[in-house]
Amino acid sequence: MVKIGLTGGIATGKTTISRHLSSLGIKVIDADEIAREVLDLYPEILRYLRSTYGDRVFKDGKLDRKALGRIIFQSDEDRKNYHDVIMPRIREEIGRRLKEENGAFVVLDAPLLFEENFHKDVDVTITVYADENVQLRRLMARDGFTEDEARRRVRTQMNLEEKMRLSTYVVNNSGKLQDSLEDLEKILERLGFYDEKEEEIEEEKKDI
Repeated sequence: MVKIGLTGGIATGKTTISRHLSSLGIKVIDADEIAREVLDLYPEILRYLRSTYGDRVFKDGKLDRKALGRIIFQSDEDRKNYHDVIMPRIREEIGRRLKEENGAFVVLDAPLLFEENFHKDVDVTITVYADENVQLRRLMARDGFTEDEARRRVRTQMNLEEKMRLSTYVVNNSGKLQDSLEDLEKILERLGFYDEKEEEIEEEKKDI
């Protein structure tokens, strides 16, 4: 099995690349999705949020993620405290799901791939890059942020240049999506993905 770690900064287009990988039949383990799921799997996380923030982060009895985001992205202390509560559970779930996979390829899609040392659990890493001005423009258009809010979100994450330096491969998603997908195809070719697909097709023909 080839385990691929996929990461990038906010609004770099990582989700688009992840969806494309999934469309090729590759299993994608989404760390952001797991971060949402652990709220149901481990009720102590919601208890922590309610005891810490009360109704400020709950609406009609449910967690208001946007309200929580506004709080933790404005305070290093709040962000660290929440991280210390939720990250061990995310790590536990990611480890379990990676062990359960038995396909030839699997992708771990994790924004904090390097920050949380998840890159040690995979064989190769891919960073999806976009110029900071592109990130800001996308964030303001997508989420309605002011430029200051967008810049704050971008700069709470590891510098993309550093992620690129640590990565095995980089997909530049600052321009046309088609160019980015072509870069991705070349990476998959180097990793032997298409050779594996051809072998699967040949095996299927034998069974007909």
